[in-house]
Amino acid sequence: MRRTRTSALTPASAVFCSCAALLAGLAGCGDDGPGGPAPLAPTSIPDDTHGPSTLADIDGDGVPNASDNCPTIANADQRNACHQVAPPALTGDVVSDGVAHMNWVRASVGLGPVTEDATLSHGCAVHLDYLTALSAEVGSPQLAHEEDLTKAYSSAEGNEAGINSVLSIGEGEIASAIDGWMETLYHRLPLIHPGMTRIGVAVTGRYACLQYRPGTDGRVQAPHEIFWPPADIEETSRTFGGFESPCPTIDDPLSGGSCPGSAAIASIGLNGWGALSAATATLRNVDTGADVPLYRVYYDGGPSVHEQQGYLDGTIALVPPAGSALDLALYEATANVTISGAAQTFRWRFRTGRPLPTDVACDADGPHHDLANALPVGVGQQYAKVCDRPDFYRITGAGAHTVEIHFVHADGDLDLHAYDAAGTAAGESAGQSDTEVVTVPAGGAVEVFGFNSAMGTYLLRVR
Repeated sequence: MRRTRTSALTPASAVFCSCAALLAGLAGCGDDGPGGPAPLAPTSIPDDTHGPSTLADIDGDGVPNASDNCPTIANADQRNACHQVAPPALTGDVVSDGVAHMNWVRASVGLGPVTEDATLSHGCAVHLDYLTALSAEVGSPQLAHEEDLTKAYSSAEGNEAGINSVLSIGEGEIASAIDGWMETLYHRLPLIHPGMTRIGVAVTGRYACLQYRPGTDGRVQAPHEIFWPPADIEETSRTFGGFESPCPTIDDPLSGGSCPGSAAIASIGLNGWGALSAATATLRNVDTGADVPLYRVYYDGGPSVHEQQGYLDGTIALVPPAGSALDLALYEATANVTISGAAQTFRWRFRTGRPLPTDVACDADGPHHDLANALPVGVGQQYAKVCDRPDFYRITGAGAHTVEIHFVHADGDLDLHAYDAAGTAAGESAGQSDTEVVTVPAGGAVEVFGFNSAMGTYLLRVR
């Protein structure tokens, strides 16, 4: 199965609980003005003290948005507080890569690291063995959290692990699976819960599993607002790919069936800050000044059935309509909500990317359309264009490298194949976002190609 499909458990047995008391020291906001309550400036990342947020100075650090190097994160001294470090290089070890990548994601939103729990990883592996056997028996890929305990290949351990995990099919590499979960809504939220400290991970074939629930204390309160996409990030995804259950882009998220994609879903986590009510939100393209239409603003405790059942756990989600996509632009999200009776407003900015150049020619570096003629490239980045044939690159330098491409998926779906030094297939990335990532073994190569003969310009980055 080419595309990643993810599934989240209905919280019938257990959901995260949250403390009703407002987190001390994090709820103070400025005086109400004629436009309503003054918004909170982001807290403690990295400055503990700052003024109230305003439209002209979102983070309240005294530096106007237009000249602030981190407009959402308070840094009056203008140190590079919002710098997004590159993800850790992949080693090929599922556990090491899974923990490292999960900690990179959590650090990007100011949360503490997790460690591996070997028991949870074993449970994940057992459940993936069940899914593999079930798929073989049925004759098609199957994805399920609960096991049919009447089957000989089922187990109580695997069943419990499946219930307590996020799962995907279509990604045979744990870092890519984590990236896929982060581009959803309901699978993202448990992974950036402040109370998660232990995880288990496993990959079997095209299946991936991350077990989180036993390693999460749902009573832990968020130390600050948990923005997704992270505040001031560059090159975040423009789309939600769909294929999620529950599905946020249909009238009844719990009805099952097809789940259409949409523009990227922004969210703000306020775990344990208090009861949320009357949430509204807007998403604005700062470059054009235009508002992005929103299909729904979901929040924990909202009026719909799934909002009442705990799926959103202290979170407000801005869901665009099905079939939409964000431009390559700077966006500003604003969420207004009443928390335990106190009206508050939150704002943050993120950039989906910068427009790709329009003058990139096919074969600008000469033809390199097979492994024998692969173009040597080292660490760095360059623009290129896939035309009627794939592009091949031989990655130079010692050791394995991470290779990624950035492109406009809506203009053409580009994918990656990785090869080892002998030319044997070593991995692939075939998602639905504007980025694909693979690990290339030492001396290996990468192929950039268009799915269904798609063509387009891309940024190739080697790390």
